Amino acid sequence: MVRTFASAWTRRFVLTSAASGAAAALTAGCTMPVTEAAAPVFRNDPFSLGVASGEPTSDGFVLWTRLAPNPLDPDGGMAPEAVDVAWELSEDEAFTTIVRSGVERALPDWGHSVHAEIYGLPAGREYFFRFHVGGVTSPVGRALTAPAYGSGVDAMKIAWCSCAHYEQGFFHAYRNMAEERPDLIVHTGDYVYESSWGPQVRRHVVPEPYTLADYRMVHALYRLDPDLQAAAAIAPWLVTWDDHEVDNDYAGDIGEQAFVSVEDFRARRLAAYQAYWENMPLRRRSMLERASGRMRIYWQTVFGDLAEVNMTDGRQFRTPMACPTETDRGGNIVPASCDELVDPNRTYLGNGQERWLAGGVASSGAIWNFIVQPTLFSPFNFSNGQTGEDMVWTDGWDGYPLARQRLIDALARKQNANPIILGGDTHCYWVTDVKQDYNDMNSATVATEFVTTAVTSHRGGYESTAAFLPNNPHIKHFDTREQGYGLIRLSRERAEVDLRVVGDVSRRDGYAPRNQKQYVIEAGQPGAVEV
Repeated sequence: MVRTFASAWTRRFVLTSAASGAAAALTAGCTMPVTEAAAPVFRNDPFSLGVASGEPTSDGFVLWTRLAPNPLDPDGGMAPEAVDVAWELSEDEAFTTIVRSGVERALPDWGHSVHAEIYGLPAGREYFFRFHVGGVTSPVGRALTAPAYGSGVDAMKIAWCSCAHYEQGFFHAYRNMAEERPDLIVHTGDYVYESSWGPQVRRHVVPEPYTLADYRMVHALYRLDPDLQAAAAIAPWLVTWDDHEVDNDYAGDIGEQAFVSVEDFRARRLAAYQAYWENMPLRRRSMLERASGRMRIYWQTVFGDLAEVNMTDGRQFRTPMACPTETDRGGNIVPASCDELVDPNRTYLGNGQERWLAGGVASSGAIWNFIVQPTLFSPFNFSNGQTGEDMVWTDGWDGYPLARQRLIDALARKQNANPIILGGDTHCYWVTDVKQDYNDMNSATVATEFVTTAVTSHRGGYESTAAFLPNNPHIKHFDTREQGYGLIRLSRERAEVDLRVVGDVSRRDGYAPRNQKQYVIEAGQPGAVEV
């Protein structure tokens, strides 16, 4: 019998009313105490931004929505009052077998967002959920509990994506993800964009966000997209951010532009982080700490004995970029001889997160171990190998080569971990061998890296970048000419990876999904093989 994630063979059951009541009380106990909630009356749909689920565990998940009857208003069209929102969880999409229900309080200080954390469910199960408020019912979403820790799981399907600039195209990738109906969707960052550039087929709602109201409107505009809503509702999400959720190429407390003070940038980042939490299916453990301006989004999620997924934060804790210019503190192409690059104190993840990730890899008991990070992990040498000095791009891991080596060493120490690194950011596909020593291309391959192309964001320069590939023999595939996402079919024996492209994103009717390339990794044999 095939043991798939949320497979249909799992025993069906209905919680008793006593168990349902106890679980509802447990969930309600996580709700922040406030004064009596208002009884709203809505002229427009309060669920205009759709629904989502995220952060699955073996006994639950978080259910998300945000009340916004006028979604492009700074306050979403909501009065500054708390509102009680009911939720229901069912075994079937028609809601004939409701197994759990409860109430969450949507607070104005948090954008009237709802993050209902559900516990006490059986592992490896499929559920359907919806919300009710003011006599209005939300769309239906699908959520899944993860298989029990260490339990045998034979199959799982994961979609991952990156870089969805609203102005630069229609979200065909999200549409195709919804049609594929995966068990999990992973977003590696640049879920929204703060700036306008490149080809534009539709427009942002604000020129560039700086305040909480600005960022709320940006997130609302993206959430109004029907294809994004379909993908958000179809499966649980795990998310991390890259730079454009705040400001291009920021690093820790440092923004891209040198004329912006650290204090002003921290205020902007605080607003962006809060809007991100309000609009994503994150648990309360990630809730923004306003006093410190920090928000933890790196966590590990386990799916039986088949997979562990490590979501990392590559922005909040990183050392500032090496060798910045006088006016630009963001990423630049700099000589590989830049002294800052080899400072052993430089870190991409931050010292605490580095230790957490290395410890998680060392203790993993899963067949497959995913490390999800925002950018290209493997080095890319901007040299043709014949003339000129080697050059590197400082915004990715090339700007932190010793930190990269520390992670590679941690992966190499763990036998039979089958590590797969997933990334985004660059608006193109990369498939690479992660080498134990990049100075010796004959050294062992310790992991495989896949970087997805963008959902919509464009990038030119295919020919000029491809010209450097002969000096980068660890790179098996590169292509920047099409938009799409990645799809992984995971089994105990192999990982099959489809590089999906979705047609012409400049046209609503340009949807034409297909595979650009397909690769397979055999368990115990690092390195992808094209099929």
